[in-house]
Amino acid sequence: MPEPTQKTEGKLKESNVIPPPPGEEETKLNDEVPEKEQVQSKLHDPEPEKDKEQSKPNGAEPEKAKAWSHGEGQPDDAEKRDNSQLSTLFIEKPNSGTVGVGGDIKFIAKVEAKDLLRRPVVKWLKGKWMDLASKAGKHLQLKDTFDRINKIYTFEMQIIKAKENYAGNYRCEVTYKDKFDSCSFDLEVIAAPDASQALDIRSAFKRSGEGQEDAGELDFSGLLKRREVKPEEGPEIDVWEILKNASPNEYEKIAFQYGITDLRGMLKRLKRMRREEKKSAAFAKILDPAYQIDKGGRVRFVVELADPTVELKWYKNGQEIRPSTKYIFEHKGTQRILFINNCTLADDAAYQVCAGDEKCSTELFVREPPVLVTKELENISTYCGERVEMECEVSDAEANVKWFKNGVEITNEPRSRYRLKVDGKKHILIIDEADRGDSATYSVMTTGGQSAAQLQVDLRPLKILQPLTDMTVNLGKEIHLKCEISEYVPGRWYRNGQLIHGSDRVKLFHKGRNHRLVIDSCLVEDEGDYAFVPDLYLINIPANVHVIDPPKIHFDSLNYPDNTVVVVAGTKLRLEIPVTGEPAPKIIWSRGDKWITDLSGRIRAESYPDHGLLVIDNAEKDDSGTYRIMVKNEAGEAVAHIKIKVVDIPDAPLAPDVTEVGEDWCTMKWEPPLYDGGCPIMGYFIERKKKQSSRWMRLNFELCKETNFEPKKMIEGVAYEVRVFAVNSIGISKPSMPSKPFVPLAVTSAPTMLTLDGVTDNTVTMKWRPPDHIGAAGLDGYVIEYCFEGGGDEKQEKPEFTDQELDLLVDCVSKNGPHICGALSAKTTKAEKSKIWADIQAKVNAKGGNNRSIADLKKRWNTLKKQTKNKLLQTKKESNVENAVVPEAAKDLSSLEKRVEAMLKLEELEGTPDIEEDLQDDIPGGTADKPKFTDEELNILVDNIAKLGPQLFGAETSQGDKDKIWADIQKQLNAVGCKNRSIEEIKRAWNNLKKQTKKKIEHNKAQKVLESQGQKANLLKLTPIEKRVEVMLQNKQVFSEDFHEEPDEAEQWIVANPELTDKTRLTITGLPTGSKIFVRVKAINAAGHSEPRIHPNPILVKEVIVPPKIRLPRHLKQTYIRKVGEAVNLVIPFQGKPRPKVSWKKNGSHVDKTQISIRNSECDTILFIRKAERSHSGKYDLKVKVENLQDKASIYIQIVDRPGPPESVVIEDVWGGNVALEWKPPTDNGNAAITGYTIQKADKKTMEWFTVLEHYHRTSATISELVIGNEYYFRVFSENMCGLSETATKTPNSALIEKEGKPYKRPEYTDFDFTEAPQFTHPLINTVAIAGYNATLNCSVRGNPKPKITWMKNKVVIMNDPRYRMFSNQSVCTLEIRKPSPYDGGTYTCKAVNDLGEAEVDCKLEVKVAQ
Repeated sequence: MPEPTQKTEGKLKESNVIPPPPGEEETKLNDEVPEKEQVQSKLHDPEPEKDKEQSKPNGAEPEKAKAWSHGEGQPDDAEKRDNSQLSTLFIEKPNSGTVGVGGDIKFIAKVEAKDLLRRPVVKWLKGKWMDLASKAGKHLQLKDTFDRINKIYTFEMQIIKAKENYAGNYRCEVTYKDKFDSCSFDLEVIAAPDASQALDIRSAFKRSGEGQEDAGELDFSGLLKRREVKPEEGPEIDVWEILKNASPNEYEKIAFQYGITDLRGMLKRLKRMRREEKKSAAFAKILDPAYQIDKGGRVRFVVELADPTVELKWYKNGQEIRPSTKYIFEHKGTQRILFINNCTLADDAAYQVCAGDEKCSTELFVREPPVLVTKELENISTYCGERVEMECEVSDAEANVKWFKNGVEITNEPRSRYRLKVDGKKHILIIDEADRGDSATYSVMTTGGQSAAQLQVDLRPLKILQPLTDMTVNLGKEIHLKCEISEYVPGRWYRNGQLIHGSDRVKLFHKGRNHRLVIDSCLVEDEGDYAFVPDLYLINIPANVHVIDPPKIHFDSLNYPDNTVVVVAGTKLRLEIPVTGEPAPKIIWSRGDKWITDLSGRIRAESYPDHGLLVIDNAEKDDSGTYRIMVKNEAGEAVAHIKIKVVDIPDAPLAPDVTEVGEDWCTMKWEPPLYDGGCPIMGYFIERKKKQSSRWMRLNFELCKETNFEPKKMIEGVAYEVRVFAVNSIGISKPSMPSKPFVPLAVTSAPTMLTLDGVTDNTVTMKWRPPDHIGAAGLDGYVIEYCFEGGGDEKQEKPEFTDQELDLLVDCVSKNGPHICGALSAKTTKAEKSKIWADIQAKVNAKGGNNRSIADLKKRWNTLKKQTKNKLLQTKKESNVENAVVPEAAKDLSSLEKRVEAMLKLEELEGTPDIEEDLQDDIPGGTADKPKFTDEELNILVDNIAKLGPQLFGAETSQGDKDKIWADIQKQLNAVGCKNRSIEEIKRAWNNLKKQTKKKIEHNKAQKVLESQGQKANLLKLTPIEKRVEVMLQNKQVFSEDFHEEPDEAEQWIVANPELTDKTRLTITGLPTGSKIFVRVKAINAAGHSEPRIHPNPILVKEVIVPPKIRLPRHLKQTYIRKVGEAVNLVIPFQGKPRPKVSWKKNGSHVDKTQISIRNSECDTILFIRKAERSHSGKYDLKVKVENLQDKASIYIQIVDRPGPPESVVIEDVWGGNVALEWKPPTDNGNAAITGYTIQKADKKTMEWFTVLEHYHRTSATISELVIGNEYYFRVFSENMCGLSETATKTPNSALIEKEGKPYKRPEYTDFDFTEAPQFTHPLINTVAIAGYNATLNCSVRGNPKPKITWMKNKVVIMNDPRYRMFSNQSVCTLEIRKPSPYDGGTYTCKAVNDLGEAEVDCKLEVKVAQ
């Protein structure tokens, strides 16, 4: 926005920048963020301003007018602009507010976004120019939100911990494209009464510069300094009112009387205030005399017309201004606005606007931006001798900056104490060794701003490291005062202002920084205020000393056991406690942290010189507790505690918990009341009610001695609540809080009709029906479980295992050994192990046919293994006696046992010897995929467990801490071995190492017993790692700690669906081929799971072959006909198991899948053609194959289209009113039979065709009833099932119908020329439209050939603009402008052009803003 200026005597006068009001520090809103001065020009309204009174905190005079400045317009600029432009964007404006110093305040503005395509731009300003976006921080927060439902933007400005200098005028501006809106509001910060200072506006008219151009302008530069201004006594006087009413001869006298020295400036301002503007007939408001704008800114010229229809033109230095991106014209009602964007020095010129015969002019002055202080000086406080650097930053690196000390300029002379340093945009003032004389106000000044800061240089302060402490000393005891200061200086001691001298009883000590005063056997006169005063410093360290005799409490007269007083609820208690002490002590009663101070309440305390009294009227149970009596005087205090117990009914129990519900019952439990009333609880009463009811019903008439109960006879599906009463010898307690609502629910009955729906080689599909009884809990879903056949409880006896079955069993177990009893067993889940055993079961049963269960196989394998182990143990014992002879037991091993022996040896090598369980542990080195643990890894493992064993295996260590310790051990092992060991592997390795060590230790103990009996001992040598483990096993926690591994079982139910299914059909996948499984299904609801429904027989997992069969639909057994372009979608079902293989062929060749889509499923195949073509016609062969079985079917598809036209239509004969026609059938019949023909005739004059015959089957026809004298043409269409041909065949010659015997001679006529150039029959009319409402421009034109219509705005063709809609009907041309804005105003032209010429017509459109 431009800044108005006033030109006097041919020169542009610029006033000084008006400083902020007192208390503001250069209008800083945030002390932590340096302010960037932004100078923006503001539009000035030359009409006289209305006086606006602004109240001052200390009653200063209101400011009647302010000088124009670089940063501000006149006070009511914004208000006048707002009045001229009604609020078109704001729906809620921020309101003025008041806040105290340190308080928070929020301003809110709302903008409606229904007609806005994007987010509007919002600025928050202080005063007229300062943008607050750069000030956001901890004291200022800007926030915006968007309500998508109501289409409203909300903008918030929050000021946090307001300061006095935040007060002032604020403004919020919102812009969107060509729309603009703003509003102003005030913030008043209320401070302490002495914080604000009164100002005298008359002092501002002191002469700021004699003989300068800015003489007479307001000068507030002196207000930047913090100083006290004493308000003048007497009533406030408005000098301007005196000057307006006084004669010119009295001006000098008035100025002298009120201390105004700048008389010339005052007269200039008074003259401007009295100036009256001449009235204009054409202009309601003219341009300001001059405008000033910064380079690169945007200026706005505004005039108001008395007659809005008058044509207006703008001129720059006499040259007319045309609209462009730089010059933008805008109409708003009677306002005519010119915007000049991106002003440069070339725009510094004289501007003129002409309205008819009247003119008004102005001048625009473009100035270079001033140098601003971008980083302010900061206040510095330092000590003598320190180096001081004061730094600021300016906006220009080559700026000329001046430094001042208390207003005196500082020069950079060689011998000066001050050095000035320039580093780019930084300017630094350096003082190497500061002294107290350097304390002053330092300021820096540029062409566009200034900054000031205080430098304070003081002596190094004296710190009190240890102050004196007040003392209360019993009579005859020692007084000891001690203090410590930061400096090594002596001092003096004072008591009650009198200097203390040392003596035998009073001793003074000084050592370094410590000072002490010691008085032995204190007397009463030693009481007083003591102080220590260090030399050279005006500081004293005080302390107070009291000599006292402490009070005492006497319990001799009290006969209460354990200091406990029992009182019945509702009675009165009066308790007296005797006390002694001098002076008479103050007695204070308290209960907990609360003092008893009420003298008239139910519980009150009374004090007497010799005893304290506690009175409790109408005792209540809440009065029970420990009461504290404290006697206190200047000598000290004494404290005693007394327990008061009030017997009453018990408290209400806590709300009961309902732990289990059934169909018509529930189980509830509760906790005893926290307070039993001082008597034992005798029992409980229980009540229940329906949730929607308010009537409670008692469930027991005899007391329930326990804290649990089982209510019965409830209605299923109805919500209930229960509550409990506690009973003691005093009475019944209040009821407990009701329990959480619960609903008695029952599980459903078992699902019904569980049957087998399908079997494949690895899947089983089951289906069932819902339960017969579901109940009020409903049905959440089903869980399907299965287990492999392995019944250990089968009662029928089965034959012994044959050799073939045993061989197969040993082979399968050896093959799958690592997974079920070897290195990989730890990573094999229960379900996977069950599947392995099921696979072994299927193979054994297929070999022997004895239907062995998994339990039988496991038992037989276990027996075989134990048998082999026993023989090996017997062999080992015999080898100790007969070393040279091979034992007979070893010779007795069968071939099968030798294979088991080989497997046991492998187990011994893997580290799991002598284990009797069915499935063995892992080896101490990991799985088969990973190598064994190295000695280095085992050493690290043992080191960590030896160090962290008590924490790792201790009961006090949480599981989370144990997991962290194991993770740390894992990290160290993987860093050394790089084997990526898991925590489970490490635990198993430690477990196996510990087991191995235990076994060796037990073995050595047994051997030592034999050695003591005189037998030869075979001791096992422990490795170094095992020796360390042996030492660690002495710790009971480490010895007993073990990691339980996943056990194996012979039979286990496996969940087939981890998530509930609501369907009554499910397929179980991943089953081994040939195994047998049992299946059961459970229904689940909120009450739990139902009884399972088990399939009565085991299911063999093996697919049954079903021969393929194609079930061809009836409509495909005949030719399938479709038109060209239609979709072909054939669904052909079939059956067969396992899933059949489907193949298609067309006319004996494979189908082209790029043109025809084929999709196959388990039960059908789909042939799909998106857009049929005639080439898709043919025979399609379908083949469905299952192994060696197959089935075939053929489908005939015919794609038809419209036929071509007939060939060679000829007129064979003409006689009378008849014509004979003949033609040939079309060469293209559209892939369908020709069903007929359609014949049409046309008179040669009009050539309008009329149908004569339809659905005509022959290729010749006679046309009758023709008009004599007319000449006819004929054409023929061919027709099939798709319709008529697209074109027709026309006769090459015409048939003339003549009257017989009298030939007719046709007269000759010349054709009339209807062509003409375009001509507008109705012109465009000047139109005035309302913004936001559609406007139309209409005109009519004629011409032949039909002219082409073109619309233009301001001679620019309107093309592809969605805001305009152009249409023409019956030579009437219309241009519709959708929701026009003031920018759509202008000259519109309609231009018509044809081959013979062109014509155009124009009009003017003015768009007014709704008032």
